[in-house]
Amino acid sequence: MSKKRVTLKEKNPSRGNQEAKVYQNKYTCRGVEYFNFMVKGWQVDGKWQRKQFPDRDKAEAFADSVNINLKNAGRERSLVLTALDEERVHQAEKAFRTLGDAYTLDEAVTFFLKHNRPPEFTISILDGLKHFLDEKENEGVRVPTMKKTSMILKSFAKHARNPLVHTVTEQSIIRYLKSLRALDGVTPAKKKTWNNHRNELASFFLWAGKKDLTTSRPWTFNNPTENIAAYSVKRVAEQRPDIATTSSEQTKELFTYLMSYKEGRLVKWFALAYFAGIRPSTDQGELAKLAEREGELINLTTGRIMLPADMSKTKDSRPIVISDNLKAWLKAYEGFPIAPANLKNDCRVIREKFNLQNDETRHSFISYHVAVHRSIGDTALQAGNSERMIKKHYLDHHSKAEGLAFFSIMPGAVGTEAVMHEVEGEEDSNITDIEEGRASA
Repeated sequence: MSKKRVTLKEKNPSRGNQEAKVYQNKYTCRGVEYFNFMVKGWQVDGKWQRKQFPDRDKAEAFADSVNINLKNAGRERSLVLTALDEERVHQAEKAFRTLGDAYTLDEAVTFFLKHNRPPEFTISILDGLKHFLDEKENEGVRVPTMKKTSMILKSFAKHARNPLVHTVTEQSIIRYLKSLRALDGVTPAKKKTWNNHRNELASFFLWAGKKDLTTSRPWTFNNPTENIAAYSVKRVAEQRPDIATTSSEQTKELFTYLMSYKEGRLVKWFALAYFAGIRPSTDQGELAKLAEREGELINLTTGRIMLPADMSKTKDSRPIVISDNLKAWLKAYEGFPIAPANLKNDCRVIREKFNLQNDETRHSFISYHVAVHRSIGDTALQAGNSERMIKKHYLDHHSKAEGLAFFSIMPGAVGTEAVMHEVEGEEDSNITDIEEGRASA
């Protein structure tokens, strides 16, 4: 495109008669004649200026630049050399007026192209989510993890009205994250929830931007979560609730109720949750998986439960010692399934009736186990936690006497209520010692 000189209306008169002009100059050096081109005819700070160039084109270009600056000095409107026609110059001026001091024109154009330049193939969030979950399933991602991913992406799609992937902006994600609420529907969600949703969205958009012919990606050239910060571990921990455990008396009352609730169908589930510390999620969690292979993995003869790597949350195999009272519960309800039909709803009824918090069964096991044995390593091994977590959250949460009472809870002889068997204060008569590989009683 050829350059055109566009002259805009001037509001001030020109500055004097200064004008840079090009003059050809001839000089001789060692008997040889040479030519160069001199630009002169303007002042800077009251002093006349001049500049030499080896060829005319460069000299004339410089002179044009000087003359334009001279004409522009002191004017509200400028004379410029541009490849734009007058209509486009007016559009540019309008854009600058609209942006004001908030953004530069370059920033505005970069942002627009980032979010409005469609890739070769465009797709909505919900349609893209189907491909995303298919790939996760092929990679062997756990079902609960996939459900969490699906829930978060669908929630964002609903909030943002299911936009095309490449049109999602950082601002729209921040608005979504700020809209998250706690279960009461009023209180802002916790920082951990913010992190979970932010990280799931980041993972999706990172994947959506990778090249893949089978899914016609990339679907976007931008990850809108890139500059959205996640809260630090310390900030998240500030909102973490205190460890909730069930007292031995409350546990005894709970099991007494369980023995009469629907003919004791939930006794084995809660016995394994409380006295073995197995993660109690009813949706493909450790205990739900154990229920599918009970006969293979629970051995009352050796007194061991073995959770294989593909079943445990940490992906490491985990041996759990069957305490004397847990063995009594398992024998008393032998033949009952660990996970009966309608398990999820029945568990919700029990949790609401006894006001049990999430993972309270597991917290109880860990707290009482370390109280009885005073072995952080042994408790960490059986619970599938790190020793650091055991020391930080569970050590000295209960006394040894409280731990002994907890692990003394067994089914009564009549079979209608739970009872506490008397234990010696200094003896671990109700629990198997994993370190010695024998019953301590």
